[in-house]
Amino acid sequence: MDAFNQFVYIAGALTTAVCIVLCLVLFFACRSRDAKGRRIELDSKTDEQPWPLGLWIAGVFVAGTGVALMYAPADLVGYIGEGLNPIESITMVALLNGAPVWALYSVMGLWYMKHMDSKIGKLAAMLSTVLGMSISLWTGMNTVARFIGLSFPGLKFMLAAITVTVAMISARNNLLKGMSKLAFLVFFVAFLAVLSTPLTDFEFNPITGRITGSFWREYFCGATAASWIFWFLSWTPTVSRWLAHISKGRTMKEYIAGTMLLPTVLAAVWMAVSWMYQDVIMSFNLAQNIASFIPCVIFIISGILFMTGTLDSDCKVFTEDLEFLSGGKIQRRAAIPYYGLFVLFVFSLFISGIIRKPFAFNEYSSLIFMPLMVMSIVECVKLVKER
Repeated sequence: MDAFNQFVYIAGALTTAVCIVLCLVLFFACRSRDAKGRRIELDSKTDEQPWPLGLWIAGVFVAGTGVALMYAPADLVGYIGEGLNPIESITMVALLNGAPVWALYSVMGLWYMKHMDSKIGKLAAMLSTVLGMSISLWTGMNTVARFIGLSFPGLKFMLAAITVTVAMISARNNLLKGMSKLAFLVFFVAFLAVLSTPLTDFEFNPITGRITGSFWREYFCGATAASWIFWFLSWTPTVSRWLAHISKGRTMKEYIAGTMLLPTVLAAVWMAVSWMYQDVIMSFNLAQNIASFIPCVIFIISGILFMTGTLDSDCKVFTEDLEFLSGGKIQRRAAIPYYGLFVLFVFSLFISGIIRKPFAFNEYSSLIFMPLMVMSIVECVKLVKER
């Protein structure tokens, strides 16, 4: 391991560990009600009205869980191919998309609640949104094109343009809450459909195996640490800004439990089902096998809807921040086209091959956001002391 990767390993592991500890301390140290029995709710400097608990859960899902689960089956099969047994592979993907990652989001989300008017925070969230969504579109459209089995010129850009356009229409007509509910509902519909559809002929064996040394070596290797600091940290300002936007009115226990447990449980359940159908998931090809039509359509519609919901939520906070930074000269509704154009422009650079290493942007942006992560940790330490 060279010096740079060693730094990545240490910084990623320490940052994640500190955030997990802070979240646990806040969960157990903070009371949900005062001496008079009144709820002690989080306050956020946003004009958004508090979201009901059920809708808030859907909002957390839209913040990034849905999009992550769209790609996760490929990660699952990859780990199985590397020699990990099903239990180890499912645990690996659940951890990489669950509590350790969301500890970063939760800590920075608490910082955004207190510093919603921070220009640095808003700029970081806007940059993170454009780069993160462009890379997610690039990954997602490559996945969809592979599933369909078609690769004619312009297909990926056309699918991306449709997804972004639907998100912009939703944002313009204030359909975000409905989109959040729909995305969460479709996840469960897809789950039940995949579980009940006879996708292929195979004998189901109960998941067996135990956590062994190979799992821990894989989980704490340099590559995984790099994912923590480069991939997930690059997403942190975007997801955290959204969490601060919708979490007004939640108690600290609700906030920590929802952001830490929900993504972990959903990832583990989704991975368990994906393991059952791993052969079909990795061989979806509508052009070659019409029998894969039903599962292929289910996954494509689910993925595009997850992506649309995330684009919509990001668009809302992006336009709010742009209006703030422009001093009100660019109104929120007028800023929606800017968001769509920025995302599609960066996406086109990736898809055309002009920029050949899109993930390098995650690496550079995550290093830029590291000071903001440190500020968030310091803020949470202060919050712990106050409690």
